Amino acid sequence: METKQLSAIPETMLIPLWAKATETINNGGLLHDETAVEIFQKLDYDFSKFKKATMSQVGCCVRANLIDQETKAFLKQHPDAVVIQLGAGIDARYQRLGMPTVTHWYDLDLKETIDLRRQLIPETEKNTYIALSMFDYQWIDTVKAAGKPVLIIIEGVLMYFEPQLVKDFFITLCNRFDRATILMDMLSYMLVKHNKQHDALKKMDKEAEFKWSVLHTEEMEAWHPKLHLGKEYFMSDYTQGRFPLIARLAYRIPYFYRHGNQRIVRLEIE
Repeated sequence: METKQLSAIPETMLIPLWAKATETINNGGLLHDETAVEIFQKLDYDFSKFKKATMSQVGCCVRANLIDQETKAFLKQHPDAVVIQLGAGIDARYQRLGMPTVTHWYDLDLKETIDLRRQLIPETEKNTYIALSMFDYQWIDTVKAAGKPVLIIIEGVLMYFEPQLVKDFFITLCNRFDRATILMDMLSYMLVKHNKQHDALKKMDKEAEFKWSVLHTEEMEAWHPKLHLGKEYFMSDYTQGRFPLIARLAYRIPYFYRHGNQRIVRLEIE
């Protein structure tokens, strides 16, 4: 299946796909995703360019697994929730979690991505797709309509947008939702404007720039009185020794641990 038409940011979804499929095929233990393997085998794309991108391969699986675990915990507490995954790409989290019996699960992305997604992962009664920019806030009315607890998942997306746009996005969420839980990843602070140093992104044909992160997640709480940090994971703590030795040693240095770590963050609007 052809992928050459994808623009720069949508093309980045192929990196986590490759990472998850590789982990599953090799029985690596960080994540198991049979749907990723099926999609990986269907796409006409030169994934071999990523074969030396160990940090990304491990990191994508750790990131996905931590968000999966937080999602499971949320759904255990709120089995009737409405879930929306923004910038979903071709991630199969709904399938990977066993197609949970939520009120509804939406996957949102740009039309070019949703068109491809529909060919690869069929929609179901409980899991449907929205072809829209995450900054086109029509989706908020859709997820609020059921009057159920809301979980918003944003993985591998926010780092590509300007800081003011990201801030305005969270302010809008706080203004529009009385309550909601947000699961997201936070780019390593030292990678902002240094995408050419990323082991996988630098191998892509089209350039996508890293534009946003914050060094201390608590800074986001100042954006709106309803926005609160619930939990934060530093991903280097969860790699099971799979990062290269030089990286494992670097993360023992407090400065690098803070500045060089990608994080998984749970935010609460309340």
